[in-house]
Amino acid sequence: MYYLLLTIFILVALMLVVVVLLQRSRGDVGSAFGGMGQGVFGPGGVDTILTKATYWLGFSLMALAILLALTHPSRKGSLIKDESQRPPVQTQQNLPQGKNPPSGTPAENRP
Repeated sequence: MYYLLLTIFILVALMLVVVVLLQRSRGDVGSAFGGMGQGVFGPGGVDTILTKATYWLGFSLMALAILLALTHPSRKGSLIKDESQRPPVQTQQNLPQGKNPPSGTPAENRP
């Protein structure tokens, strides 16, 4: 099931790239950086089949990504539960006998 979804995900991603590249530009580069381009504030155009395909392929890509995350074969449980069951990591190092910690360390501030 996972590998079928992964294959469909890759195909949808490739189709989305092709559909976006086939679309006509709605304005020049200046309109993207704050210019008043006709494509941005001009009359609303009719949605073409490519625009509708972009919406549907984008929605499908997001839905497939969520399904892939939920059905991943190595998914065994919660990462939060796994972290709480691990033993705590020892962060303090033992000093050799007769050595003092360097000045300005938290070890000097112990009561």
